[in-house]
Amino acid sequence: MTEPRLELESVRLTTFGEWPLNAPVSAEDLVVNGFFATGNWLEAECNWCHVRIDRWEYGDQVAERHRRCSPICSMVLAPNHCGNVPRGQESDQEGNNVVDSPQCACPDLLLEANRLETFKNWPNPNITPQALAKAGFYYLNRLDHVKCVWCNGVIAKWEKNDNAFDEHRRFFPHCPRVQMGPLIEFATGKNLDELGIQPTSQPQRPKYACIDARLRTFSDWPIANIQPADALAQAGLYYQKIGDQVRCFHCNIGLRSWQKEDEPWHEHAKWSPKCQFVLLAKGPTYVQEVREAAAASARSPEATAPAPLLQAEVLMDEAPAKEALALGIDGGVVRNAIQRKLSSSGCAFATLDELLHAIFDEAGAEAALEVREPPEPSAPFAPDSCQATTSKAASINSDSAPAVPQAPVPVSVQEVTSLAEQMQQTSMAAPNGNLSLEEENRQLKDARLCKVCLDEEVGVVFLPCGHLATCNQCAPSVANCPMCRADIKGFVRTFLS
Repeated sequence: MTEPRLELESVRLTTFGEWPLNAPVSAEDLVVNGFFATGNWLEAECNWCHVRIDRWEYGDQVAERHRRCSPICSMVLAPNHCGNVPRGQESDQEGNNVVDSPQCACPDLLLEANRLETFKNWPNPNITPQALAKAGFYYLNRLDHVKCVWCNGVIAKWEKNDNAFDEHRRFFPHCPRVQMGPLIEFATGKNLDELGIQPTSQPQRPKYACIDARLRTFSDWPIANIQPADALAQAGLYYQKIGDQVRCFHCNIGLRSWQKEDEPWHEHAKWSPKCQFVLLAKGPTYVQEVREAAAASARSPEATAPAPLLQAEVLMDEAPAKEALALGIDGGVVRNAIQRKLSSSGCAFATLDELLHAIFDEAGAEAALEVREPPEPSAPFAPDSCQATTSKAASINSDSAPAVPQAPVPVSVQEVTSLAEQMQQTSMAAPNGNLSLEEENRQLKDARLCKVCLDEEVGVVFLPCGHLATCNQCAPSVANCPMCRADIKGFVRTFLS
């Protein structure tokens, strides 16, 4: 059975046989903008970028919603060059089909190696087949005509010193392959989401892109005992000074009626799964898990018993939880770990070690621990007030601890910090003039810090320049690469190991 040729508008129109006549948008508008019906009520899918839209409303402009959901779709960027065939142009005057064979729909040609195979009889020595294949072209076996797999653009008459990517950009500037640049190699499929590439979009409220700016809006937050402001700000939300309503700086969705058991990231992903800030900070896998959990709870509303939540609050007063809090681990992290344990096994953590293993396996040590200053900086330094904060939570053996003077001298936190800085400066350079190990280590750590906030670790690669420059929190608010100032066309999340 042959696949339907969905690049033809007439073929796409046949998929709308059960589309309601009183639907918010007409089948004709959807077809013209590249969509076909999936058969799932009012859901339509683009044949080029495969984005699916189902929540249509009266007054919606199909082209505008398509552009917002998939800004680098070839149908959005270059509708006249993406391979779409209008209903009036599907055959010539003699009745012959004028559409080329659906090479773009062939997944093999999206592989550079398979495109290179089409150049066996390449006649033009002015440019190499390798350069053409990398730029997205395959050979049509006609003179020196080559065609792009993504935008269906055809280029011929190659001259000496021509650059395949430059010529591609000059004639078809909106082609998705050109937008991504020569550093990206597409492995399989036309859906950029499958490759982990996320298109860029500017935040709706850029003045709240910085977490500090969002935190300042919570100065009079009325339900701090129910939802802490810092967790909401971390999830991209700022306070609107109306009840308990907060809003995302990027996707502009508003959330309110917060409960104590609500987790901000979860609620943000649940109600706005397409938000680019959530997708970058938490990843598409997390968003998909949230959507599946929401769908499961919608199918079985009676299964939403809050027993694990209530038990978790009781278990926060038990020994393992109290010992974890004494080590400096955030209370919300401990509570979430207990809730996950109750939901999965129905029993609590028996020991501190079990609780710590669950916390660090889920979130990592850096996400779970926080540095806390002593409540009284000027208090005398005593061995009883010193606690080790380590991932192993190892207890200090009093027999092996260094001796402490009988009359300790009061030492403030500021003095300790100043002394540490002086020691670091004196050990900056080795006697032979080379950088010391400490300085070399410091520079390596600085290289891994976000170049915008200088606080979090880098985690996003900008496309097409390829620089690894910002953390997940800062990336959505950046329009130009901080390293080279190049326009950003897309993001890829990375994980340093």
